[in-house]
Amino acid sequence: MKIKSKKFLILALLITVGTMILYYLFSKSIYFDIFISWSQQNLILFVTVLFLLKIFGIVWPPLPGGLFTLAAIPFIGWLPAYLVDFVGSLVGSSIAFLVGKRYGYPLLEKLFDDSTIDKIRQLKIKPNREIEAITTLRIFTGSLFMEAICYGAGLLNVRFSSFFIGSIISHQIVGIPSFYLFSNLFNLNNLIFGILGFVIIIPIFVKLKSRFLE
Repeated sequence: MKIKSKKFLILALLITVGTMILYYLFSKSIYFDIFISWSQQNLILFVTVLFLLKIFGIVWPPLPGGLFTLAAIPFIGWLPAYLVDFVGSLVGSSIAFLVGKRYGYPLLEKLFDDSTIDKIRQLKIKPNREIEAITTLRIFTGSLFMEAICYGAGLLNVRFSSFFIGSIISHQIVGIPSFYLFSNLFNLNNLIFGILGFVIIIPIFVKLKSRFLE
């Protein structure tokens, strides 16, 4: 069944908000410290589950895999949580790219709405600008369209190597500051520093966007 955009966004929003509420309630419960202890004693299992959730969150976009890895910061630290998110994102994105390239638009039409499919069809990536284009698209598109890009990049004549490198660069630009800031959420100085960083970076990419897309 085709996922219409409004229904998809509502579902994704409900899952995201619900996950955040449950996490907040859990963090205030007596079981929070118990779970921290359990995660340390079962670190391999804990990290494996996070890794699989991140992959599945890209292959099936409504699942907020990134929220689970962010929520893992108090248990394993921001850098290990980021690395799990990073590797899981690359694996999930690669699966989506290869599956999308193999099965084409008939598969995408079962996953995304007509508007999203039309946006993908209209994208024209300039030759020799594939890495920059994928990096820009993955940074500045919403969650739904970002997942659609993973599935549709192979149909835009983007080489897998370019897609993979662009995915690495975009994840580092967004992921490292996000995970670091989340780990210091209550530190005002770090928060201000991170916001200023994004304020500087975003206009640069917006200005250069026309160089990568036709």
